[in-house]
Amino acid sequence: MTTPQIAPLTGYRADIQVLRGLAVLLVVMYHADLVLDGGYIGVDMFFVISGFVIGRLILRELLSTGTLSFRDFYARRFRRILPALALMLVTVVLLAPMLAPFGATATTNQTAAASALFSANFFLYANQVDGYFAISSTLNPLLHTWSLAVEEQFYFSIPAALLLVWRRSRRRVSHDPIASARVLVAILTAGSLGLCIAMSLIPDLFGLHSQSFAYFSPFTRAWEFCIGIALVLLPARWNVTHPLTRLILAVAGYSGLLVSALMLSETTTFPGLATLLPVLSTAVAIHAAVDTGPFTRPFVFLGDNSYGWYLWHWPLIVFAAAFWPNAGAIPLAGASVAALVLAVLTRQLLEIRLVPTASRRIGTLVAACIVLPFLAIALSSPITARVDNLDAVATAKSPFLDFKRMRKEVCGFGPALDIKLPEACLLNPDSTRTITLIGDSNATHLAPAMRNISSRLDARIEIVTRTSCPPLIAFIPRTQDAKCISYIRGTVEHLLAHPRDTVIVAVATSAWFRQQEGPNGTRSTLAEVTEQLSETLEVLASSGARVILIGELPKPIWGDRNWSPENCSAVAAIVDLDRCGFPPYRPDSTVQFTESLAMETLAVKSAGVERWAFTDELCPDALCRQFIDGEPVWRDAGHITPYGAARMEKRLLEILSESPDRRADG
Repeated sequence: MTTPQIAPLTGYRADIQVLRGLAVLLVVMYHADLVLDGGYIGVDMFFVISGFVIGRLILRELLSTGTLSFRDFYARRFRRILPALALMLVTVVLLAPMLAPFGATATTNQTAAASALFSANFFLYANQVDGYFAISSTLNPLLHTWSLAVEEQFYFSIPAALLLVWRRSRRRVSHDPIASARVLVAILTAGSLGLCIAMSLIPDLFGLHSQSFAYFSPFTRAWEFCIGIALVLLPARWNVTHPLTRLILAVAGYSGLLVSALMLSETTTFPGLATLLPVLSTAVAIHAAVDTGPFTRPFVFLGDNSYGWYLWHWPLIVFAAAFWPNAGAIPLAGASVAALVLAVLTRQLLEIRLVPTASRRIGTLVAACIVLPFLAIALSSPITARVDNLDAVATAKSPFLDFKRMRKEVCGFGPALDIKLPEACLLNPDSTRTITLIGDSNATHLAPAMRNISSRLDARIEIVTRTSCPPLIAFIPRTQDAKCISYIRGTVEHLLAHPRDTVIVAVATSAWFRQQEGPNGTRSTLAEVTEQLSETLEVLASSGARVILIGELPKPIWGDRNWSPENCSAVAAIVDLDRCGFPPYRPDSTVQFTESLAMETLAVKSAGVERWAFTDELCPDALCRQFIDGEPVWRDAGHITPYGAARMEKRLLEILSESPDRRADG
């Protein structure tokens, strides 16, 4: 049908399928770490396309009947969306205990429940305050369902809004319903876009995690759908008919999308002003309505299967990454291809054959698609319990659980030394000789070793550490954490006023060095940071205490920056436990080790204190591995396990039992 006021609302648009195919390809390539850092804009393309397609359907019915059948509208949407989504959710939930990363065990089922109730975006916002691009987010095999929830929420709101405006306008002779619809869409677009930009630019606006809210919220995404609807409402005279004009618009639109995919990245403030380029480029490409040729058939094919490919690609990529955690992009590309095969099968067997013949009672279909994921969630609990009892899985998972326990270590968030210490942080309280351990989390992970050797030391042991708060005087003006400032000042001042026999200092010196970047991008020199470290050691030594700096342990943070035991899956541990470790490396081959060694060696020499290293204990034969004698050494890329700490106990006991000689061992 056509109308003199707006462009035609009927007819197959192959170019829309091309855009869908391009959108899903960009998303898959981005998630598979293949070239395009800004491929996530494919989701924004989908939002604009959905607005355009749904806008055509709604406006066509309003113009022909004057009303809108919600039953028919939602029946079509539910048949299209829910069966495939339910199948994916059930499959992922049941496979997750074996195939998902350890770090996703708790959130997979919760996300599945939220997805089944069309609210995954709200759940992810509430539980992923660091946003979509956070490392922890990428472990969730159902992270991608946030965009489906936003789209579903759009389907629930915009038809009613358009119908309401349409009916109110029809009741008044002087009012044009199409003009009223244009005003509504313009208001929604301006309001949503304004909120999106404000949330992206102002941290903690309205007390919310602004950037995360802007990413997941339907209120800050609505303008993208509205841009698509606005294309439908354009005056008929704006319709592009000349082939050359169409070609120019198409080239401009697709070029804008290509630039967006190549130039944007995870560091871009997104969504926000940067989102205008891919959204408007998609709109221009749609408006061009360029005729497609044979060379676009692969994209039409991808467009036809775009929904299924989007559903399956991310879970399979996450599962592949958890099975080959150190293998790079090749397994992810393979998983993407497998997901496309599943997408084709899902469309052919479920959407085309099964659903049309088995969904006459739409209420029954909707209920089944909601209930089945919850049944799968219930079944996954005993599966998880059995998997966790397997020896290889328990061994591989233990560092991840250890790290969660370490984050709750009372001494790791302890008060300053001048405040009464918790009982767990004070060992052998009646001894006259005193040994005090201070530092950040690099000191906290030594607490198990200190507790184990305390019974063999005739000394009062104080564990006074604070995570992410190195007890360095120069750190005070660099932190906004009032409790950290209080910890540093209180501890140092107390040690000077009440000297201890031995003070052990353990900090992440290489991380301290990397934090020295100034507002203009300049970085403090090695000599400057060394002087800052030496200053604190000198002050502590001035009390007369024996001061020992524990050399920063040879962490795998630079051997493989992204390594973490939470990235591994149960099936990977069963097949080969070493898959859950990091690639073996020589400690002196890492930037972290050479930085910390250089700083610490110069600092202790300048301050006249001791430095003790434990490289041989953690990396026998000068090679660092995650597993030694079948036991995990590292909790994550920055902290050792209790077993790793136990490997240090013998040497620690020898050092603390002998008389001080003030010599560094290098």
